[in-house]
Amino acid sequence: MTSGHADVRDGVSAGELDRHLRAIAAEVRLSGSPEEARAFDYIQGELETFGYEVNRYQSEALIGYPVQASLHLLGDDLMEITANGYSLSPGTGPDGVSGELIFVGAGMPADYEGLAVTGKIVISEGLAMPGKARAASLAGAIGQIHINDEHIHEMCLSPVWGTPTPETAPLLPDVPAAGITRGDGERLLARLRSRPVSVRLITELYRAWTMIPTLTADLPGHEEDRFVLFSGHVDSWHLGAMDNASANATQLEVARLLAERRSELRRGIRLAFWSGHSHGRYAGSAWYADAFWHDLHERCVCHVNVDSVGAKGATVLEEAATMAETHAFGREVLAEVTGAALSYRRISRSSDQSFWGHGIPTLFAALSEQPGDATSTGAVMTQLFGGGGRAGGLGWWRHTTEDTLDKIDPDHFVRDARVYAETLWRLCTLPRLPFDYAATADEFVSALDRYQSLAGGALDLSSTRALAVELSIALRDGALDRLDPARANAVLIELAHLLIPVNYTRSGPFEHDLALPSQALPGLGDSSTLGQLDPDENAHKFLKTRLLRERNRIEHALRAALRLVHRAQTPAL
Repeated sequence: MTSGHADVRDGVSAGELDRHLRAIAAEVRLSGSPEEARAFDYIQGELETFGYEVNRYQSEALIGYPVQASLHLLGDDLMEITANGYSLSPGTGPDGVSGELIFVGAGMPADYEGLAVTGKIVISEGLAMPGKARAASLAGAIGQIHINDEHIHEMCLSPVWGTPTPETAPLLPDVPAAGITRGDGERLLARLRSRPVSVRLITELYRAWTMIPTLTADLPGHEEDRFVLFSGHVDSWHLGAMDNASANATQLEVARLLAERRSELRRGIRLAFWSGHSHGRYAGSAWYADAFWHDLHERCVCHVNVDSVGAKGATVLEEAATMAETHAFGREVLAEVTGAALSYRRISRSSDQSFWGHGIPTLFAALSEQPGDATSTGAVMTQLFGGGGRAGGLGWWRHTTEDTLDKIDPDHFVRDARVYAETLWRLCTLPRLPFDYAATADEFVSALDRYQSLAGGALDLSSTRALAVELSIALRDGALDRLDPARANAVLIELAHLLIPVNYTRSGPFEHDLALPSQALPGLGDSSTLGQLDPDENAHKFLKTRLLRERNRIEHALRAALRLVHRAQTPAL
């Protein structure tokens, strides 16, 4: 892999980053709002000044966000507790819902065992999550209270990725919910331990079909009719200086630097700015993925996402998320620009990762994190919706009113922007795409070993494993390195189309999986359930049938990948 262009990353301007940050973070940017539209206007104007071809689209999406909420303690201790509703959660109406309060631990399905909560309001510890909302609904609760930390964090409770379909619409949240602070939660739980407690929950929410913007900006390459997608969301919770104005500012600064060197771009860059990320569960990027499916599948060589960069205290870069195939490239860039040694952390089902079904490799989302407790609220939020690893997440202020300009560190801001500038420069100019699908095959092997063990002998994955091992060996023999760049790139792009959908989706390539934690080869994720079922039961036989079909899907991709590699190794006659 060739070295980068030091002039590009060294050209990052702290002044320009700050100018863009202050312009975008000047207003609250709710999806589809006039304030968000003004931020899009600013972004569009800057990109047109740089000479990009800008397209601005409108799409209809189901958008939701809280308007106001309150929690009232009833009986002798009549009092009101500060509360906040959640995105895409239903409202209660002005009279609210009233009922007995019952503690359900962490609020996950297992916590409801042995509890009768029908017609009651449940209270649980920790952030609001789609799985917790679904558990409350299935248990028959009429309301749910989530105990946050010292601050109430805005969250989206819907597990549906983008606009619902007839199949996913029934999964939309149907139980009113609100968050309260840890202090108020502990006081409620203390009362509950000594006597029955009844409460009334009132939530008013905006949940409606809304027109939202998507903006793209193109700068073409001079040798290939392909492009790199560089994306980030514009909508925000509150002023959202870190999440996500700092990312938008980074996009604009990288756009300027590449525009100044447009004659050197081998392949193009397409910047994309989304709405509906926070208030529509990635509705903007999901719509774009559907509306431009073929263009993305046929021409996009990589997706680079940027989210919540440049924060004060964000000194951990070693855990930036990638795919297995993009990890070595990301590690090289990060080491050269910052000196950090990037470990492998599989990118999560989050951060507008709407393009896995297209077979597009991706790297990065939340680049830099706080050091500290991996069980903290910030870390848990990052793990579930921004990658997440052992670090302390993206800051206690994320998704709160405290995400303001003072949370940005100018030096970290420049550092992170340099990483993205170098990343995009290399992806747009390297003759050979820097992706390693032998590492992907190795990830297949590890996942298959795990699923084989979890299934307890009820599912034979040995032939699938053998194909993955064969592919890893074939890709490591150096044959692709001996190809000219154009031929090597064609093979690498086809490998991405074959392997990424089975490694990252259950329902791809044309559907969107739910916004829930994922794992390698997710279609085999229920192998552990199979191993626990009685082989004579219908449930075992039904599940085994589905897993056998998934095994066929994976083997089909591996066989096609092997044929592709073997053909590439055979000299043309």
